[in-house]
Formats: sequence, C-alpha cells, structure tokens
Amino acid sequence: MNLLLIDWNALGQEALNILKTVGINILQCIGVFILGYIVIKLVIKLLRKIFAKTKMPSVTAKFLLTVIKFSLYLLLIIAICQIIGIPITGFVAVISAAGLALSLAMQDSLSNLANGVVIISTRPFNEGDYIKIDDVEGTVKEIKMLHTIIDTSDNKTISIPNSIVVGSELINYSHNKTRKVSFNFCVDYSTDVEKAKEIIIKVMTSCNKVLLQPAPFVALDKLGESSITITSSCWCYNDDYYDVYYYVMENVFNEFKREGVIMPYNQLEVRLRNDKVSLPIKEEPLPSRDENLAVKPIEKDDGSDVFEKFVKTYKQKKKNRRLKKQKKDQHI
Repeated sequence: MNLLLIDWNALGQEALNILKTVGINILQCIGVFILGYIVIKLVIKLLRKIFAKTKMPSVTAKFLLTVIKFSLYLLLIIAICQIIGIPITGFVAVISAAGLALSLAMQDSLSNLANGVVIISTRPFNEGDYIKIDDVEGTVKEIKMLHTIIDTSDNKTISIPNSIVVGSELINYSHNKTRKVSFNFCVDYSTDVEKAKEIIIKVMTSCNKVLLQPAPFVALDKLGESSITITSSCWCYNDDYYDVYYYVMENVFNEFKREGVIMPYNQLEVRLRNDKVSLPIKEEPLPSRDENLAVKPIEKDDGSDVFEKFVKTYKQKKKNRRLKKQKKDQHI
C-alpha cells in the first residue's frame, strides 16, 4: 500500500515547473521571432534605401536584398531552435544533408541560380533593355534568381532559364544610345541614280528623329538581274528606331511615285527569233562499207574442238600400244 501512495503535491509542483519552463521558452521564441522579424524588415528597408541612393543597378540590388533576407531569416530560425533546446550541431547536420540531397535533385535549378549570379555580376543587359536571345526578342521585365522574364512586342510574357540566357547568343539593342537604320531600295535600270539618291537623302533629313551626325548615307550597292539596288542608312536614338524606319520607307515610296522613279518587279526578258539558223554543213556523203576492211566477229569456242582432239589422241595412243604388243609377240 505504501508503494501505491503518490505524493500529489510533489507531482503537481514538478508539472508546474515544467509548464513554467516550457511557457517561458515559448514566450521567448515568440518574442525573438517578433523582434527578429521587425529587425529584418528594418534592415531590408534600410538597405533598399542605401542601394537606391547608389549607382547600383536595380537587378543587382534586388538580388543582394534577396540573398541578405534569406540569410537573416536562416539566422533567426537557428536562434529560435537554440532557445527551444534543439542542438545546433544536429540542426546544421540536417541542413547539410538536406542541402546535399537538394543539390543532387535540383542540378538544373542550381545551374540557373549560378547563371543568375553571372548575369547580375556581368550585366549584359538591364531591366527595360530590348534584347534578342536565339529566336526570342523583347523587353526585359525582370531578372530573377532562376529565370529572366521578357515581354514581347505582341504582349506575351516569356520566362527563359538563366542557363539558356548565358549559353546562347544574345543581342542587346538598347546597350548603346543610338542605333543605325538600314534600307535597300530597288529601282529600274532606266532610273537616274543620282536623282533617286537625292530623294532618299531628302526624305531622311526631313524626319526630325533622324540624327544629322553621323550624316545619312546613300550609295549604289548592286546591279541585279531586274533592278538596281540602292543602299542607305541613317542614325537615330534607340527609342525612335521603328518610327524612323516606317517613316523613311513610306515616304521614299511616295516620293518615288511622285518623281516617276520606277521600282520594278522581278522580271525575265523573253525574245522570239524569226531568223533562220545557218550552220556549216559537209557536202560529202557517208563512205560505203568495205567488207574486206570490216572487223570480223569473234567466234565463240564451245569446247567441241578440244573434245575431238582428245578423242583423236586417245585412239592414236591405243593404236600405238596395240602395235607395240604385236611386235613383242612376234619376237617371242
């Protein structure tokens, strides 16, 4: 009976102590989490203002803020685990094992992440640039850690993995402030080339968005099968490229019609000949065949002569043996 006696007072006191300890730990975790969350928000906000005042590109600033934010939250989780009583060494071991497993399972994603760092560090383009990657071209909307987002001219959003961006041929049309606009105009062979060149230069200089330095250029380029090709070019700011292109194309076409400059179709000239074709002819007739000089056909050997020769030789040998035997018998 003594064994069954329970000291309820001691048991209650012990449970109360455990609850106090657990409660204190929970309150500490909640307090540390709230305090850490507020501190991280303030730090990120402060860093965002600092980066905004510097000349750092927005892409680099966003990437650094993402990395710093992730690192601060990781430190906060480690601090909370230490307060609860979870050993940090075990936590680090678990994180290492999980990181190894994730690295093996997410090789492509890690490759995109590494190439994202390359894009941000080398800065081949920035947000807002008009670029072309393989067959995709458009305006860079955002550079993320794994993908680059591009808005096309027909309002489609395309997400390209950063590994493809780094490994492909890239054309950045917005890297320089100005851009060259090139044209090719085909005119008839009867056209006054100097007049056509003057019309093209006049149209280019009439556009307010065409830069006069460098000066517009025009020259005779090719003598084709059906037309003469006149090449020309001018310079403008990047944002004005298509405005200049369409302006020059439309107005050169209109001015050519106004001035009577013919822009021919592809054509093939066909002529009908009515004259007789006179060629030298030998009047001598063909010689007659001479059978004596003609080559005789080769007779085929079917093997009959060989057989007859063999039979004849065999009979002669048999006859010689018989005569030899007769002589021998007479001698005896």
